[in-house]
Amino acid sequence: MIIAKSPVRLSFGGGGTDLPAYYEPHGGAVLSVTIDKYFYSVLQEIPGQSIELSSSDYQLHQRIADLDQANLKDALRIPKAMLRHFGVKSGVMLSLKSDIPPGSGLGLSGAVATSLAQCVGAYVGKHMDKAQVAELATHIELTVLGRPIGMQDQFASAHGGLNFLTFTKDGVTVEPVAVSLSRRAELRRHLMLFHTGASRDSARILEGQRQATQKNDSGVLDALHQVKKTAYRMREILEGGDILEIGRLLHDSWQHKKRFSSSVSNPDIDRYYDTAMRHGALGGKITGAGGGGFLLVFAEPERQEDISRELTALGLQELSFDFEDGGSQITLDHAGRFKSTITPEGYLLGMRAVVSRLDNNQIGRIADLLHAAYVADKQVFIMGNGGSAATASHFCSDLAKTVAVNGKRGFRAIPLTDNIPLMTAWGNDVGFEDIFSGQLRNLLNPGDVVIGISGGGMSPNVLKAMQMAQERGARTVGLTGFSGGKLKCAVEECFIVPSENYQFIEDVHMMLVHLLTSVVRERLGEE
Repeated sequence: MIIAKSPVRLSFGGGGTDLPAYYEPHGGAVLSVTIDKYFYSVLQEIPGQSIELSSSDYQLHQRIADLDQANLKDALRIPKAMLRHFGVKSGVMLSLKSDIPPGSGLGLSGAVATSLAQCVGAYVGKHMDKAQVAELATHIELTVLGRPIGMQDQFASAHGGLNFLTFTKDGVTVEPVAVSLSRRAELRRHLMLFHTGASRDSARILEGQRQATQKNDSGVLDALHQVKKTAYRMREILEGGDILEIGRLLHDSWQHKKRFSSSVSNPDIDRYYDTAMRHGALGGKITGAGGGGFLLVFAEPERQEDISRELTALGLQELSFDFEDGGSQITLDHAGRFKSTITPEGYLLGMRAVVSRLDNNQIGRIADLLHAAYVADKQVFIMGNGGSAATASHFCSDLAKTVAVNGKRGFRAIPLTDNIPLMTAWGNDVGFEDIFSGQLRNLLNPGDVVIGISGGGMSPNVLKAMQMAQERGARTVGLTGFSGGKLKCAVEECFIVPSENYQFIEDVHMMLVHLLTSVVRERLGEE
């Protein structure tokens, strides 16, 4: 499994000048910062010749037999185009999710493209620096898919942080804005974001702007020139000036931006903006191309409570956020190693992707095996090392107590992990490989159940105990991950978590403990 995440961006000035129709003849400039709201891509290998795409945002799941014939005009066009670019045409599942809704005006499509470039690129072994990620994402969106959009989103998302981006026909330059942490914090304290509840099609709005620019519409061109000047002035202020001037410039820029297209604002947006201004805001704008999404408000901290109360009363929802500097990055690599940038959402998305591939029929067979052991009054022995030892103890506790219903007995469940004196005696006098099999010598009878838990399926003491279990005529179950290791060939039923990450594997094992306990308990309660 590979997990990648990319942040969305918040632009302050210069938006619209990053379209080729404007910057190729005039040069463009944008001041923006990335925030801690991300788009996540999770790639897993799956058996078979198909591609599977799953989007939480659009509630879509597509199974694609022939990627070359796939539709590149639907909501999943960017992942399909990225897979085609890297030549991945079968045997993978991509799970996709964002922290914010589509059509938000925060450059989500750019985050989608950069996240997928990182994720699929890592899968095929292609290492790219941030500039290369941005360039590929831009190529996919603008050239391959022909979207009439700008270039700031991909470069902002890939690089991360507070940047001044310039656009010419010769390329894109990303310059970090050199300000202190305290200055950045001061900027952040003056910003508020509210979701209007309305999404919009930025491509449609930007297409109208592009056509007006190409026709040299004097009103649109003059407005674009002015917002570009605003971006430069904002950078100067950040580097040394009155921070409140940023708010006033945002207000001026918003007035110019409304001249780009009649779709940039509407009566509802005007009402929201005017409400914020009446209650103390110094400026603001609708993020992105306009027409909906998020309302950015710049206000002094002491005014923000009133503004928040008034806007939420109108139905807007405030978004808590902070700036981020990481840009697009891998959070879980091909070897199952987490990076320091893992977030709760990214971790949970990875877990959901793993859980979605579990074999429900096999879980049912293991429940049947445990139920049969209970009916025959057989013993259940469970073992493991490290975190798996804790799972083994927990499993035995649940079988012995939680399963007991209606006055019935629980299982005769014995954790081979809990008798420390006996375990250390076997380990010290004979060897660590014998700490479980040594205990089974005195306790195991034919028909008993022996469950071995090993994340990689290679624990020698578990394998030796399973060998003894088979020799004594016991039923055997393994809980493991990766490809199953040696354990999958040493038991009659091996539950393999489809992951190469030990945390996910151990999490699923514990989930299985609770699931099996619940299923068996319900059966016994009905008898």
